[in-house]
Amino acid sequence: MGRLTRIFLVGFGAVFLAAGVWIGVFEARQASADAERVEALTPVLAAGLDDREPGRETVVEGVVSPRNPARFRDFVAFVREEYQGEDDDGDDIWREDERETPALLIEAGGVVQLANADYVLSGALARWREEGMLRYEWGEGTKRYEGLRAGQAVTAIGAVEPGPEGNLLRVQELFAGSRAEYIAGKRSDARWLPWVGLIFGGVGALVVGIGLVAFRR
Repeated sequence: MGRLTRIFLVGFGAVFLAAGVWIGVFEARQASADAERVEALTPVLAAGLDDREPGRETVVEGVVSPRNPARFRDFVAFVREEYQGEDDDGDDIWREDERETPALLIEAGGVVQLANADYVLSGALARWREEGMLRYEWGEGTKRYEGLRAGQAVTAIGAVEPGPEGNLLRVQELFAGSRAEYIAGKRSDARWLPWVGLIFGGVGALVVGIGLVAFRR
């Protein structure tokens, strides 16, 4: 086994080992913290938002208002990805090439206006893909979309921000689903991520070990 091969094995294994630690420890802890944070917050209605001081962390549970204009087909907010062929293992490659996440209106005992357009979309998002076989020709590939439609249940997680006609909600994450579903999903992530991290870390440690043993020979 050549020197470069041994160096590659140690480096490749170290990357997997680091990924395992990150996923199994830090990502799992973050998922648990997110669940606890949202569980500790009582959802507020539109009227209650105006009674809150700016900067206070807040959760609004409601539905996407039909007053939001459609951005593509019936999506009022979406992320679009383009198919760009297959990788060396034969897996499909998709790359984000467009994003429309406007400051939506959420109905929650009244209308809540979001303050920003840079939030993360998550949860049980609606999906649509161009029909036909996957293709990538002349720099253009099949498109797929996931996002929100009017009437979908959402949980908005963010902080209160003053607006010209009342308080707005500056959203960090807009989750397609209920607050209870968000909490359950995060708790599930916190349970299985350590196992994923253990697998990555175990593979990484094994490869590093093979490389180090090869160096001693």
